[in-house]
Amino acid sequence: MRKRRSRHPSLRLVLLAVNLVILLIPISGVYLFRIYENELVRQTESELIAQGAVVSAMYKEAVLAIGGPDHGLRRWFIVPKSTEPLRFILPELDLARAGIDKRSLSFVPSSYQPDPIAVQAADRLAPVLAEATLTTLSTVTILDYHGLIVYGQRGKGLSLERNIEVARALEGSYASTLRHREVLGWISLSSASRGTPYRVFAALPVIQGQRLLGVIHLSRTPRDVLKALYQERRNIILSGAMVLILMVIVSLISALMIISPIKRLAKDSRLVAEGLAGDLENRTGGFLVVREVDDLRASVIDMAGRLKKRSDYLKAFSSGVSHEFKTPLASIKGTMEIINDHSHDMSPEVKEKFENNIRLDLERLEILTGRLLALARAEAYDPTGEEKTEATLAAKNLALRFLERYPQMKADIKVSPDDLKLWLALDGTVLETVLLNLWENSRENEADRIEVTLKAEGGLGRIEVRDNGRGLTKAEAEKIFTPFYTTRKNKGGTGLGLSLARTLLAPYRAHLDWIGPPAVFLVSVPLVKTQAADGGSEG
Repeated sequence: MRKRRSRHPSLRLVLLAVNLVILLIPISGVYLFRIYENELVRQTESELIAQGAVVSAMYKEAVLAIGGPDHGLRRWFIVPKSTEPLRFILPELDLARAGIDKRSLSFVPSSYQPDPIAVQAADRLAPVLAEATLTTLSTVTILDYHGLIVYGQRGKGLSLERNIEVARALEGSYASTLRHREVLGWISLSSASRGTPYRVFAALPVIQGQRLLGVIHLSRTPRDVLKALYQERRNIILSGAMVLILMVIVSLISALMIISPIKRLAKDSRLVAEGLAGDLENRTGGFLVVREVDDLRASVIDMAGRLKKRSDYLKAFSSGVSHEFKTPLASIKGTMEIINDHSHDMSPEVKEKFENNIRLDLERLEILTGRLLALARAEAYDPTGEEKTEATLAAKNLALRFLERYPQMKADIKVSPDDLKLWLALDGTVLETVLLNLWENSRENEADRIEVTLKAEGGLGRIEVRDNGRGLTKAEAEKIFTPFYTTRKNKGGTGLGLSLARTLLAPYRAHLDWIGPPAVFLVSVPLVKTQAADGGSEG
């Protein structure tokens, strides 16, 4: 058993593994779905949008001051500015969906000359932009309405219109993209340089009415994940420690509420198996026990009680069987020894008397064996649920046969008009066996009249059997359903008739009870469902 147990993991280990998996889920999600890395990209794009909005406002102010309100390239597809005072530009890059463009930023010559007004406006802003980029670390490029560079670190006069984000901005829409960048060598986590292998590019159109004044083109490399995590190392360590502490607390609570009660339950089960259950019913499961474990423990305690009752019943039953068989067998053995030893000088009358005693003992053994077999079959019987019997007709037919056998007896079957047909969820042979046992007991207890009353009540068919025999005392009534108990021991009674009747009724959720002196018995059987639901007889 220990070898078999060693091949299986303990519940404590399983719970620990589950908690570790739960801990790793968010970490794996960050790595596999690039959640944190994506947030860094969007953070960078948001910063470029904010910087671009400021530069765009400054550039537009400068262009309008130099060239007047009618300057710029009129575009019919540019939507006029909304009356809404606020204009939101949300980040649109997503590493999970947007690919990284392997091509570098494209600078191409153009047949156009840069707009002179745009050049003058850019020159006005150049000192301010040069000072600001020392802090923002962004690359800012100003384009005129043809997409020609009028301010930038390189390529002044060249066109950027072949780049997708610039092409969309020249059509009046904000656009952004990711482009691949070369990372040479290892970059220290503490350095200002960034080792991310891509760069964020954003282009904002500068619009006045339906006129395009230019495009603000910005780019910046987002922080790489490792460097961002390194910069947040203190918070990460603290949060990781908190998660580990919580995991340990959860594991301890799980052990307290699940593992410890299960171990105690296993110990109780072993005590039950060894017959040392003691007073398990008096032990409480404790407050810190999950409901399912407490229910399981209650089931084990109930099972222990049932096993004890069954064990006690089997001991008493075995003792009764032994005693009931031993008495007639001892009588037969003694009688046979007397006949063998004294047959030569024994008169025929005496010999016949001894032989008659042997015959009576053998008949008693035969009856006892038959009852025991019937009892065993009754305990193992499992009804199908389809059985049904019309009780009134069955009782009347049985009464006719019983009175033909015992003409000195009288039987009165009483049925109310509403219950002329009383359909019981019970096999017919079982009903006949139970009633016959009751009637035989009445006859053997000196009754000459039996009164049977049938009625339906509360979803049950009730059959009351009353006789005018010598009856039972209260002390006798408490024992009559115990196997082998009989008030007619000297007259061949086995004490199994009523026990057999109860056992036959039990699978059908039916009952047999003694309800009062002198001898009144009540058989309660569930009605067939259609009759129980209708409150009347089945058609």
